[in-house]
Amino acid sequence: MIRTATHRFRPAVLACLAAGTATGLVAVPETRGAAAAEGDQPRNIIVFIADGCGESTHRAYECWRGEPMVYQGPEWSRYDATTYALRPGSRPSRGVEPLEQDPRYVYDFDLASDTTPDEGSSGGYPFHVRGYRWLRATAPDSANTATSIFAGVSTYTGAINVDGAGTPVPSVSRAAADAGKAVGIVSTVPYSHATPACAAGTSVVQREMYHEITHQMLTSDICTVIAGAGHPEFDDSAQRRESPKYKFISEEDWTALRSGTLATSTPVAGATAGVHDTPAAWTLVDDVDTIRSLATGDTPERLFIVGRAAQTLQQIRAPHQNGDSTPPGGHPRNTGVPTLSELTLAAINAVDDDPDGFFLMVEGGAVDWAMHDNQIGRMIEEMDDYHSTLETVCAMLDSGDRGFDWSDTLVVVTADHDHLLLGPDSDTVPFQPLEDRGEGNLPGFRWHSNSHSNIPVPLFARGKGADRFESIPTTAAGPKRVFHQTAIGRLLLDLIDEPTAAASD
Repeated sequence: MIRTATHRFRPAVLACLAAGTATGLVAVPETRGAAAAEGDQPRNIIVFIADGCGESTHRAYECWRGEPMVYQGPEWSRYDATTYALRPGSRPSRGVEPLEQDPRYVYDFDLASDTTPDEGSSGGYPFHVRGYRWLRATAPDSANTATSIFAGVSTYTGAINVDGAGTPVPSVSRAAADAGKAVGIVSTVPYSHATPACAAGTSVVQREMYHEITHQMLTSDICTVIAGAGHPEFDDSAQRRESPKYKFISEEDWTALRSGTLATSTPVAGATAGVHDTPAAWTLVDDVDTIRSLATGDTPERLFIVGRAAQTLQQIRAPHQNGDSTPPGGHPRNTGVPTLSELTLAAINAVDDDPDGFFLMVEGGAVDWAMHDNQIGRMIEEMDDYHSTLETVCAMLDSGDRGFDWSDTLVVVTADHDHLLLGPDSDTVPFQPLEDRGEGNLPGFRWHSNSHSNIPVPLFARGKGADRFESIPTTAAGPKRVFHQTAIGRLLLDLIDEPTAAASD
């Protein structure tokens, strides 16, 4: 990567998290994180998120794959995180206690595992048992969960890096940029969707404010590279439209990107400002061959990469039908668009020579979209793309050829929330696991919703600082010990706030 004009200066102290945001949370310490052991701060942090990838999603892909995933190896530590929202509703509250945790949403193993028959239904899906009903009724969304992961604050559904009162809160990426680190955001869904929006440090009171989110991304000084879907000039099958549709970016910002005149200006409201010598204009890249070439060599100072597809790089391509159980690869894939691995390699090349290190978020965002559509084959396709990307990054860390390895880099693999995908007879056998039907075959399964659930999600960690997760307080949840996702955000903030030896030199 090449840098020519910009330098960030590390502030003495990051603004404190809003007081009281953790009120009522189970298994979340009131302080930001566990006490640091000297010298265990990673120079680089990479967070992998497979959106919607709960335990059953992992299992479905493992059945198809026929072997464990890379993060199930002995070098990795495994944890479980609860994902519940602060309260119901999708708007900020100005009430007496806008930051108070609604206890009805806190994960409760007894309620979640209740097998008492239930004859009700919602959205065309029978509840079957009370546990299924409760898990669906208290489900979080990607905005509140990503805010937990990337800001360490519990909030309402739909919130992007704001607390329950709608007040912006400091994010991990903001802290990383203020610490001098390069920041990269990569996804297979639109750059302004909930998870990349939170990871990029934007702050809005409602996740569907796509134009505002993108504008904040492009005018704040946080990100070095942003990559994803969301091209206004192409449809979901990667075909050029007769006229653009500006859903995820405003026409004004897109025009400025196209002309190379859109530059960083004012940091996100409510965040600690970085300092620029000279604002750098963004370079827009959408040609797949050019994207692939960015894996090596010099890169622009600010890089905005968008695959030539509307909402997802692959998942919504034609033919598209909800409930389709076509196996992976059963439909021709979009051509002329990059893979998640190709986007990630370009992003790493854009950030990996920063002397202070980097923070990178990589999202398999369309895993969730396939699960919403009950498309198990395309979910496995998306998981395969995601896991292949993770394998590529792990191999890079194993070799150390890019100047960083496991000794200075933390990799976290997790999800924002779960989906209620269970075994083929789980309507009559409550919580029956998926049925393994052998490598290359779809597992036996049954969907119980086209949306999310409140089941905790796994987290895997490896590398510098991974042992810090051991110090997070947990509570019992049936056979597991769990902590809330806000503990992830607080730990990441601590790891960034504590200067590394290299950064102190």
